[in-house]
Amino acid sequence: MNNVSSKNRGKKILQLIMIPALCIFLLAPSVPAEFFMSIESIAEPTSGHYWPTAGWRNSTPEEQGMSSTKLQEMITHIINAGLDVHSVIVTRNGYVVLEEYPNPYQGQSRTMSFQGTHYLYSVTKSFSSCLIGMAINQGLIDNTSQTVLSFFPDMTFSNVDERKERMTLNDLLTMRSGLPWDETTYSFNDVRNDVYQVNFNSSGGVQYVLDKPMEYNPGTVFRYNTGASHILSGIIQETTNMTTLEFATENLFNPLNISPVYWPSDTKGVNFGGFDLQLRPLDMAKFGYLYLNNGTWDYEQLMTAEWIQNTTATVTILSSTHGYAAQWHTMPDLNVYYAAGLYGQYIFVSPEYNIVAVFTSGYGVGDYDENPQMFRDYIIASVDDAQALGFDLLQLGIILAVSLPLVAVVIIYYRKTRQLSIRQNIELVVTDTGV
Repeated sequence: MNNVSSKNRGKKILQLIMIPALCIFLLAPSVPAEFFMSIESIAEPTSGHYWPTAGWRNSTPEEQGMSSTKLQEMITHIINAGLDVHSVIVTRNGYVVLEEYPNPYQGQSRTMSFQGTHYLYSVTKSFSSCLIGMAINQGLIDNTSQTVLSFFPDMTFSNVDERKERMTLNDLLTMRSGLPWDETTYSFNDVRNDVYQVNFNSSGGVQYVLDKPMEYNPGTVFRYNTGASHILSGIIQETTNMTTLEFATENLFNPLNISPVYWPSDTKGVNFGGFDLQLRPLDMAKFGYLYLNNGTWDYEQLMTAEWIQNTTATVTILSSTHGYAAQWHTMPDLNVYYAAGLYGQYIFVSPEYNIVAVFTSGYGVGDYDENPQMFRDYIIASVDDAQALGFDLLQLGIILAVSLPLVAVVIIYYRKTRQLSIRQNIELVVTDTGV
């Protein structure tokens, strides 16, 4: 009797599986192809079904689960408040859902460059971090535990002590070098400003920064230091036997089809590792999309996912909404990381919502930079939770239309087989008792 029951249960389970499968097979030809594309977008939510190497494709916000009304409110706010925002690019699921240039001519002499490119200022730091990761991936650098001075065997530095000898590549990346730095007390055209010296010191920026006496033990105190980022560029040049721009062009800009690119250098020919890279806003978004896809571009792994995860994870908590990683800022409360530059330049990456957002701006030194708050209040807030998986209403209706009848069939079939099983068991009991 037990063997018979087990076989019956096995048959019933097989039937419960086969009936929905048969229904799906019969219904599949009538389901639009877009339905299956939406399923694919869940499995690979960042792919966008294409790579924007040749250019971005556009979509409506609603098709990507966002509110066009909310996004337009942001543009209206920028215009009405007279904010000196030059561009706003928003992509979701690999499609551009917003591309606006509200005030493209304000602040032009300070923040805009040639052929539609824009000065990125400290957004450059995130590119330097990326290139360090690529150099490690290619075996040109061993790891981030290497000491900084070991990268410059042919250079002699002042004020060398055991603390400076212990300073590592990771200390530079996380802004915990222990070196003193001041880029805020004096204006950028003042010789007392450390950034001015990186620009114009006749010995070169790397020499200037590493000649400084140590202020703290390395790895212990966070101190924002553009000089540390410039040393990263010097390390790239030393280990690759190429300029940082040449290495970036071969390994980053060419694969992503980013052009034009402008990247000035110091008096010794080292490209500025912490500022002055110039790109177009849509190309800035490509860089964010590379990170959103964990280092994959056009089905090639340009850098490791591990590097991206490690260098965008918060190391230093500056406030409940602001942290710092390894040449990237973070919003710990939103699981967002972003590149940030002076006067309002940003690349925001939200892995949770598959969003990349770019701002370029020309805010003055005394202006309040609203861009991070607008990212929160308008871009993240525009995500429609009902469509968070990427379905539009038609696709959702198709899913319900297909799935509900299947569920009903299974329930009815299960009830009938269960009732039949009960009756059979009763008959068996009656037979066994001889009643």
